[in-house]
Amino acid sequence: MSMDSNCLLSTINDQTIGLQTPLSGAEKSIRTGARAILFDNDSRIALVYEHKYNHYKLPGGNVEVGESLEQTVRREIKEEVGANITDIYYLGVVQSHLSAYNEDCNQHYFTAHVYGTIGKSAWIDEEELHGCSIVWCDNLQQAIKLVQSGTSKEYVHLFERARELAGLKAAISKNK
Repeated sequence: MSMDSNCLLSTINDQTIGLQTPLSGAEKSIRTGARAILFDNDSRIALVYEHKYNHYKLPGGNVEVGESLEQTVRREIKEEVGANITDIYYLGVVQSHLSAYNEDCNQHYFTAHVYGTIGKSAWIDEEELHGCSIVWCDNLQQAIKLVQSGTSKEYVHLFERARELAGLKAAISKNK
């Protein structure tokens, strides 16, 4: 897996998504995550759908202590999709600053392919409460349309929507 950590896909803040949120007085925090544009054997793309919020996002999550980005994306895909992955390719990073939390969030995007059979998702309690499920899109354009179709106005979801679109568009550029 080649990885150029200097490949900035997008920078997102409150102003770029049309918000004027005052900066939180909280101590600054930094969060790092890894997400995948995951293709199955039929070239379909996986999205996580949060039924409670009508919100779509790519599978992935936060890096745990001692994990590499690749280890994180492998673990998260196994948990959320129930699949092992191969052909992992680094696309780049989306940097976000969430003023309401005084948080910098760096989400690293990969493409990957399912290896072997797909098992069951192992959702955490919060994901169960949100009604999370995996939906498969026929192509990248359909995945973009579904992400755009989400109607959640939750603060974090507005950032997630913008960053997922940046990741999906990077995958389209890579495939040209």
